Amino acid sequence: MAQPNKPTGKSANTKVRDKKPATYASLKKEPETLFSGIDKFFNKNSKFLVIFILGLGVLFSLLLFQARMDTGGDDSGYITRAYDFIHKGVFPSYQGPLYPLVLSIFVSVLGIKIVFLKFLSIIFNFIALLFLYKAFKGRIPSFVLYSVLLLAAVNTYILNFASETYNESFFMALQYIFFYYFFKLQDSLKPVGQGQTTDTWRVWLPVGVLLLLMTLTRNIAISWTMACITGLMIYFGYRKQFKHLIYLGVGALVAIIYEKTQGSSQGDLLTLIDPYNASKGKRHIGDFISDFFQNSNLYISKRLYQILGFKSDIDMDTSPWLTFFTIIILLFAIYRIIKSKNRYLLIASLYVLVMAGATFFALQTRWDQPRMVMIYVPLLLMIFLYGLYDLFKKSPFVLQMMVFLIVPILFIYEFKSTIQKANENLPIIKKNMNGDIYAGYTPDWVNYLKLSQWCESLPKDSLVACRKGPMSRVYANGRMFINISTVDSIRSTNADSAIAFLKKTQTRYLLIASLRSNPLVADGNILNGVHRLIAPIYRKYPQKVKFIKQEGATGAEEAQLFEIQY
Repeated sequence: MAQPNKPTGKSANTKVRDKKPATYASLKKEPETLFSGIDKFFNKNSKFLVIFILGLGVLFSLLLFQARMDTGGDDSGYITRAYDFIHKGVFPSYQGPLYPLVLSIFVSVLGIKIVFLKFLSIIFNFIALLFLYKAFKGRIPSFVLYSVLLLAAVNTYILNFASETYNESFFMALQYIFFYYFFKLQDSLKPVGQGQTTDTWRVWLPVGVLLLLMTLTRNIAISWTMACITGLMIYFGYRKQFKHLIYLGVGALVAIIYEKTQGSSQGDLLTLIDPYNASKGKRHIGDFISDFFQNSNLYISKRLYQILGFKSDIDMDTSPWLTFFTIIILLFAIYRIIKSKNRYLLIASLYVLVMAGATFFALQTRWDQPRMVMIYVPLLLMIFLYGLYDLFKKSPFVLQMMVFLIVPILFIYEFKSTIQKANENLPIIKKNMNGDIYAGYTPDWVNYLKLSQWCESLPKDSLVACRKGPMSRVYANGRMFINISTVDSIRSTNADSAIAFLKKTQTRYLLIASLRSNPLVADGNILNGVHRLIAPIYRKYPQKVKFIKQEGATGAEEAQLFEIQY
């Protein structure tokens, strides 16, 4: 009788571990489908595709480049905090300290050079796209990866922040570098025996450092940190890697201690009903819950669809039903991710859910800005497309084609918006680069910034009060201005209290401008905080108010400078 073949060498029951995790490029071949054909084509031409997409991103970053400060003021604030750190030793504590500290390196050498500082964001955006690719390459289908990479490279909103000195491009670069190293960490955590691992503190160090850097960049500090750590703890709990929960618990404790010792002013603002008027009191748990649902509706049904190009920038309508539908689609995609056991996208899904959830919970609804959700849009697209890919990966050609066509549709909507804004921006950027630093501003802002720049000639020890202090400081080469908010003007409703307020703040000059309430319409409605401060003084003590200079014709959104003679 023939003897059965006996296994030689290792036991037949022994599993040989790969040195590298299985990737979509190395998995066993499946029957040819449209999806597999696309994946094969993308894998074959990966080098060309990456270079093309990254090049496209840089090209449109330059076409949408804004060599002027955003009128919102926050991007000017990052620069002025960098300037104050260098020249006054004031550590930046508002809106995350890390980004101003990075900018301060260049401000210390070059001074306030708007074009150069903004160009840094283009570099950060390039790094973000590069590490988005590096983090997920071989870990998700190539169709999904290159589709998301392309959509992110031409997205109007992402490109817009790639030429601003907001911290979004910087944060997204850190975010994808974090994923790159965290995925490498996951690949190194291989079982040895029964539940043992081969990991060491050296494997965790880059991940921990990046997590800290990300925490120091965002403006909701402790809420963000705890949300991120919570998401990772859920993941490790799901994977039954309980040892790593201890690491994260220690990390959470360190984050809490750091936050308490720093006394973050931004964290205090988040607890207020009105961040600009502390007298209205603090939010209770019911307020946070109410804001969570309102923010979910604002950021999903309005801002998300604006970012994707399905809504115009001026379309402010919200829809609870659209929000509900989007959440259902997202949860279904995450279900497909769990079912397919793609741990990389599971990590990304948990990250997006807890981070977006923390943002919606922590922020007041008045901070309704697309950048709060824009930083998660590439990951959201990745989750959504993978869910459809996994659902239809064995379906007939027609169904796979319907999924494939989603990408060109999204691309057309985004590309159309980007091309339109690039055409509008090109004449402006040409003037900016030829020396006209005010090109692109409406007349109210031109007059305001020209007068702000003129204030650089005033005595350095005399403060100028104005409505947009950070903007004025950038265009006056760092000269100190005091920012007057609506609350300040309300507190000073009579001449004597107004003068007392100015004396207390050591303010000598008032810059009064006709800045529009609605930037798109010159209808006479203006930001009148400084007007309300000077009006009672002029009525009671006209001799104390001395006219110094005017920029712009009277009645043409002029700006005026007055000296208060105590």
